Amino acid sequence: MSELTAVDAPTRSTRRRAALVDILRDRAEPILERTVAETMRATDFVGLGQTVAARYLVTARGSLPLALGALGAGDPARSADLDRYASVVKDIVGLGVPAFVQRSLVSLGFKVASGIARDGARAHGFEPDELEDELRVFQRAFEARLFFGS
Repeated sequence: MSELTAVDAPTRSTRRRAALVDILRDRAEPILERTVAETMRATDFVGLGQTVAARYLVTARGSLPLALGALGAGDPARSADLDRYASVVKDIVGLGVPAFVQRSLVSLGFKVASGIARDGARAHGFEPDELEDELRVFQRAFEARLFFGS
């Protein structure tokens, strides 16, 4: 069995990304459901109604594996995954959910995910701020690619 060389050894960022995926994998769907439920309670899904909210939830739920893959990926693969994920945003707009509503939902979802990541950080060998910072980096890339085309 060969030993890892310095080139093959995972970076701290790679380990943080893997920890985030491990922490959030089983919680991603409940985060999504909570985000939609809270939005429904507060605003009747910003005037779009329960039918649109249900369609949003189904479409967004189906995209979670791609989002988690992008979260855990290195930068080149992350960019490619986010490019593929952009089609989900278009699909959701096609369901009648405007991009500005999606941005609000994404922001709320990341806020919830951040708390969960902080809570699980030490069990994965990280300080809470480290995982929160790594998640923020992903959130900025996610929002920039999906909502602002950069």
